[in-house]
Amino acid sequence: MRYTMILGLVSMLCASCIGYSPAATSAAAPTYLALGDSLAYGMQIGHLKQEIAAGDVTASSFNTGYVNLIAERLDSTTPGLRVVDLGCPAETSSSFIQGPCGFATTGKPFGHTPLPMHVQYKGAQLTEALGDLRNNHGDVQLITLDLGINDLRAIELKCTDESTFETCLQNGWPAASKTLESNLHSILSQLRSAAPKTKILVMTYYNWLAVAHPRSNQQVKELNGIITKEASAFNAGTVHVFSSFNAAPGGNATLCRLSLICGPTKDLHPTNAGYALIAQLFERQL
Repeated sequence: MRYTMILGLVSMLCASCIGYSPAATSAAAPTYLALGDSLAYGMQIGHLKQEIAAGDVTASSFNTGYVNLIAERLDSTTPGLRVVDLGCPAETSSSFIQGPCGFATTGKPFGHTPLPMHVQYKGAQLTEALGDLRNNHGDVQLITLDLGINDLRAIELKCTDESTFETCLQNGWPAASKTLESNLHSILSQLRSAAPKTKILVMTYYNWLAVAHPRSNQQVKELNGIITKEASAFNAGTVHVFSSFNAAPGGNATLCRLSLICGPTKDLHPTNAGYALIAQLFERQL
């Protein structure tokens, strides 16, 4: 990794600053603003369930996500950047705009008790992000975003009959994809307007259902096409992950190594190796 290239964009980055509230530090501090769903949070379901069972869930213990890893890799050469991770598990493009984050307010979809965030906020993630951008003016040097997979996931959860799953998905996705496209357009428009000179990187997704339902790759590719198109419209870079998870030479074995979907928890989230790869793909765009 050529960190000298990154230094021009992100002059200071501190892993220990992850989770700081936007109001907790000087508005003059250079900032990395991480937005999105459970991938930005660094979620792994088995880890969460263990902490819920122990009665001690702490956001800081979810420290193997790509946001944390980018910070850790740059820490030795770029100390000091304020890292604001607003990632909300189970966030959809609609809830990103409308709020609130169900994970923080009700524990949804993991129960009925509010769960801790890296940064606590009460309203919509977009509102919080725009507030941080207003407060920091030109000091936000990097924004990363992963958003959209839970729009598709909402359709998948409605398709409960395995024998008709793929047909159900094909029928439900077109309407949902239009909503997603409209929402992403609005989100990226507002972020770009609030941060006209900031580097914005938007992540696409892998398909964790490819082992059981390989034809569902089509919907994920369409989702990624929407993300790529909207990112380009607002001069944001796109971090492509599908080929690394789903089209690598190892086939499904690669997906099983990089995600937890083949393990006992059947978790759609990345393994530590998967998160590390995503972080590397982001770094290449820097």
